[in-house]
Amino acid sequence: MPLTGCVPTTVSVNSTGVPSGLGLATDPHGYIGQFWIGRRDKRQGPIENKPADVNSVTLSDMVITLPCPPGSTSKSGACNDSKTVSVATSASDPENDVLTYNYTVSGGRIVGTGANVQWDLSNAQVGTYTITTGVDDGCGICGKTDTKTIRVEACPDCERPVSCPSCATVSVSGPAGLTQPGSTMNFTASAAGAESYNWTVSAGTIESGQGTPSITVRTGAGDGGRSVTATVEVGFASRGECPACPNGGSATGEIATKVEPIPVDDFGKKSDDEVKAIIDNFYIQLNNNPSAQGYIINYGTPAQIKKRRAQIMKAINFRKYDVGRVTFVDGPDNGGGESTKLYLVPAGAENPRP
Repeated sequence: MPLTGCVPTTVSVNSTGVPSGLGLATDPHGYIGQFWIGRRDKRQGPIENKPADVNSVTLSDMVITLPCPPGSTSKSGACNDSKTVSVATSASDPENDVLTYNYTVSGGRIVGTGANVQWDLSNAQVGTYTITTGVDDGCGICGKTDTKTIRVEACPDCERPVSCPSCATVSVSGPAGLTQPGSTMNFTASAAGAESYNWTVSAGTIESGQGTPSITVRTGAGDGGRSVTATVEVGFASRGECPACPNGGSATGEIATKVEPIPVDDFGKKSDDEVKAIIDNFYIQLNNNPSAQGYIINYGTPAQIKKRRAQIMKAINFRKYDVGRVTFVDGPDNGGGESTKLYLVPAGAENPRP
């Protein structure tokens, strides 16, 4: 496009470098001009902030078991009063910016700040609860978050304490002294509230009373020197959830050593004086054993036995001995003429037989 309004002008320059019509300046305070020519570097763009991420979240518990209601306890002891969960967070930021930790929970509250806090679920009821963890490096929660879930459960084995009555004492009493062989002894059980009795004995035979509080035990003739232990198992009414009570007891009775009749003399045909001497010795032994009884067994024909008895009674009456201390027994006729056997029978001994 042609220029308008401008007329080209030609400027001539002489050899001194001063254009025509201009002169050199003499004022040192004149003007000076300066400029540069070059290419500018590209201007730096805006700096990008990289977000911080949550790497992991660790909870101390994944299940919270509520304590038992007041007045009851856990049978297993596994339920407790702890309703606090420890929360540990691991996070990172590429630019190492200062991080602010943020926790969002669907129940309960967070206690503390930073990477390690407590999740208080004191008022939580049975159900499922979540916690979402994020970190802020200045741009807000821009990076990766982490969500964990826990369960709050009721204690499965709560029970109220049972009030149990005290147990009755089971005691058994037996005979106080010695029992003669072949005789009976009694045992008695004492147990308040008992409903049944089952007896066993170590020796002898239960003669009566099985199933009742008292039994009678018959000892054997050959049980001398032994002991009898009676044991009872008592049945009580059901105690439900209460522990069973001790239900046994025993007592022991002693059997006297078997006592045998003691032979004192054995004689045939004798004179009256000889019989008196024999009877004197017999009564000496009887007097030395006040609890013993004398046994006189006469052998022979009825006439011979009658004669020998009269001969012995004559000696007893002559010495004025107590005739009640002796017992006469008629034996058979052995074919050898008249004869007599004298026995000292201690208390408890069986009577001698012809």
